[in-house]
Amino acid sequence: MIDSLTLWWNQRAPRERWLLSIMGVLLAGLILWLGVYRPVSAALASAYTQHDEAVVRFGAVGAKVKALQAVRGGGPAPSRAPIAQIVGQSAGEAGFTLEQIAPQGPGRLSLTIATARPPALFSWIAQLERKGVVVDTIRITPSGVTGTVSVQAVFMTPGAGSGAGT
Repeated sequence: MIDSLTLWWNQRAPRERWLLSIMGVLLAGLILWLGVYRPVSAALASAYTQHDEAVVRFGAVGAKVKALQAVRGGGPAPSRAPIAQIVGQSAGEAGFTLEQIAPQGPGRLSLTIATARPPALFSWIAQLERKGVVVDTIRITPSGVTGTVSVQAVFMTPGAGSGAGT
């Protein structure tokens, strides 16, 4: 095969060899540009964007963690009302429909919410913590409706003791 290519090359006039050489260099440059440089630069740009978004999310989560630690560290003033009344009333005010609510002893309550939007849910939980009701366990799973979650949680007042911690 190399012999046949060498014979073909030698049969070309010097001017044709010169033009074929330039064409080969330009073709190699085009292949490197389209096959290597552009995909690598696009991947790097995407990685930088994802990194920037991750840094912003990390900062937001860190700020929320510090805020929650400050709330828990300060020890919210426990309410005198029963936990079922506090949770039920605040859930209604927040627009949640409680599918199931069951006391689990003094100062403890389990509940199920079929559908809730995550930002509203976490805002409601923060509001409960400010009232002295904290989350003992929580299980959040995507629900059948796009953009919503279903929730199974156990709430307690700080003096009630903790459960299994799942």
